[in-house]
Amino acid sequence: MITGYQRVSRKSPCRICGKPDWCSTTKDYNIAFCARSATNADRLSIKGWGIFYYDRRIPSRGVYNQPKRIFKRAKSTSLAPIEIRNWIYQRLIKLSPLPANSELIYGNEWLVRKGQDCGRFGILPKLATERHRLVLSLIELLVKEKGTIPFFEGVPGFWRGSKRRTRLGSDFDYDTDLLLIPFLDSNGLIQACQLKIMGKTKSTSGKYQWLSSIGRSQGCSSGSPLHHEGSVGFSAKTIETVLVTEGVLKAATAQHFMPDRYVVANGGVSTSHREIVNVARRRILEIAFDVDSFTNPHVARAMASLLALRIRAQRFLSCGKPTKILAWDRRFKGIDDPLIAGASLKYLDMSDWLRLLTPECFHEASHQLAGISLTK
Repeated sequence: MITGYQRVSRKSPCRICGKPDWCSTTKDYNIAFCARSATNADRLSIKGWGIFYYDRRIPSRGVYNQPKRIFKRAKSTSLAPIEIRNWIYQRLIKLSPLPANSELIYGNEWLVRKGQDCGRFGILPKLATERHRLVLSLIELLVKEKGTIPFFEGVPGFWRGSKRRTRLGSDFDYDTDLLLIPFLDSNGLIQACQLKIMGKTKSTSGKYQWLSSIGRSQGCSSGSPLHHEGSVGFSAKTIETVLVTEGVLKAATAQHFMPDRYVVANGGVSTSHREIVNVARRRILEIAFDVDSFTNPHVARAMASLLALRIRAQRFLSCGKPTKILAWDRRFKGIDDPLIAGASLKYLDMSDWLRLLTPECFHEASHQLAGISLTK
């Protein structure tokens, strides 16, 4: 029986994405509400969150008596073609670029100091009035380029407000400006954007969310696309090795230090697994998720889910290309930190990784890998 709801926390992170913020759960832990991932969800909330049921005796559609107004919400618009999304997002970033101030990307100042292409990042202003002025400037710029008034339908983050005015982001003020992070496809075109709180925060973990307008008039969801850092930074002639990490900023650092790898990044450890496996088909796959994959049961569960999918795909294709898990000194959280510090990396196979897990993590990982032999 449902006894209420509670926010996730560091002691009790989200069962789906493994993060300690944004998401929620019922107090009996039978239902998880994930703000970051809707992959394989039982259903979606009005805000586009993934809703996952763990007590299968509860019918998926019968848990709540949903208010009738839920069914009157705006119908989600289909995504616009990638060329249109890329065109609009590029102009948006041009009008609201990231200032030449390394402190604004807290925890990733190295990207600016080393001359990385931070011109591809932008800012989403914290004030709704500033965002409205930004939209007007964007419309003016697009009219000059195309000669016609642009349509924003199908571009995540944009929606129709009162008097059919185009809006961007929320209709209320944020606490601070947000870093606008493009997610690129394999051709280097912008598919969608993530938002990150800029500057120092009380939380030690960066807070991310998708730029989405699902549930709004003529709005739509961004989904959880896979970012292809290799589309702008890969230097070898042929792709032999695919490296996956979590987040665009880490991917940019990894690609700089490891230009012979084709680096991709998902928006959360539990997302884009099938896309990762497809990109790494008949290639070596290196997985470089954060060190909490050894200690956080929810992250270990997501990692094992990716490994299981990879193993099945490899065996279906009769392909023997190895899968490697990158590890480093646990004083460093993500792969970007040891690379910048010049620390060494080591490679683990799946058996090595399982042996290093905490008992709780091993239990979650073993459940995902049940029935799969780790030997060739």
